Amino acid sequence: MKISILMPTYRRPHQFKEALESLALQNRSLIGEIVIGDDTPTAGRAENLAVIEASGLSPLVRYLAHDPPKGNYPNQLSLGKRAVHEYVLLLHDDDHLCEHALDRLAAACQAETNPAVKIWFGRNLVMDEDGRIDEERSRADTKTYGKDGPSAVRPVWEWCLRHSLPPNSWLMRADTYREFMWGPRDGNVGDWGLAVRMANSGALGSFIAEDISKYRVQTTSETGRGTNLHYMYEIAHQLKVPPGREAEKKELLLFFAEVATMRYLRAGERGLAWKCFLSPDWRWQRRFSPRGIVTLAMLATPDVLWRWKLR
Repeated sequence: MKISILMPTYRRPHQFKEALESLALQNRSLIGEIVIGDDTPTAGRAENLAVIEASGLSPLVRYLAHDPPKGNYPNQLSLGKRAVHEYVLLLHDDDHLCEHALDRLAAACQAETNPAVKIWFGRNLVMDEDGRIDEERSRADTKTYGKDGPSAVRPVWEWCLRHSLPPNSWLMRADTYREFMWGPRDGNVGDWGLAVRMANSGALGSFIAEDISKYRVQTTSETGRGTNLHYMYEIAHQLKVPPGREAEKKELLLFFAEVATMRYLRAGERGLAWKCFLSPDWRWQRRFSPRGIVTLAMLATPDVLWRWKLR
C-alpha cells in the first residue's frame, strides 16, 4: 500500500518544519510521495526548501511552487489532481500526525472488506500555536464531534451530523478524493463540501478510536468572519439524511443560519441574506433578539451605512 501525502503550505516555515517532522516519524514504507504545494511568495521559498532538505524526506518530495498563489483550498485540489498513488492523506502545514498514525489508518483500510467504506479517520488532539496540547479542549472536542466512543463504521451522513470528519489527516482512495473534492460554492470550506458530497453518494466512514493527528489552533486562522459560513449553510441544505433524522439536520441548519445571513450581506448577496433570514432556519424568537434586530436593520438599509463596521 502506498499513500500520496498532500501538503499545502503558505508562509509558515517553522510550523511546516514540525509537520514534516511528524511525517518523518511515520512508517516510510507507506509513503509513496509527499506532494507539496507552496503558495509562499518567491522571497520566502528558499526557507521552505531548506526545511524540506533538512527533513530527510526530500527523496519523497514533489515540490510545486505556485505563481500566483492559489489559496488554501485550490492548492489542496491541485495536489489531489497530481497524486499518483492509490490512496491520499491530506496534512496541513501547521498540523501534525501522531506517531504511528499512518500504520493505524493503513491497517484499518487494509482490513476493511466493505467497498462502501471510503474514508478512514480518528481523533484529533488540539494544540496551541506553540504546539502545546490543550487536554481539556481536546476532550471537549472529542465529545462534541461524536468521537468519544469505540471504533465504528457508519454512514458518512451520520458523521456529518456531528461534524466528525476532520479537515485533514484522513485517509481515502485518490479516486474518491478526486470525485468529491470540488464544488462550485465551496469557498474555503471545501472539506465540508467533500464530506457532504461523499455522504450523498452513500459512502461509509470508518472511525478509529485513537489519536491520529494534532490540530493547531491559530490566532490568525480563518474562523468567524473569515470562514465562508454561508457556503457551509448551503452545503448543509444539500445533505441527504433518512426519514427520522431530519430533526438533527435541522439543528445543523439552525446552527449556521444566523452567521450565514451576515456572511451573505458581507458578500453583497442581499437576496440570499433575506432568504436565509426569512427561512425556517431562523428561530422566530431569535428574530426579535438584539442580534436579530441588528441583522434586520442591516438587511433593510444600504450597506454603506454599516459595512465599515465589518472591517
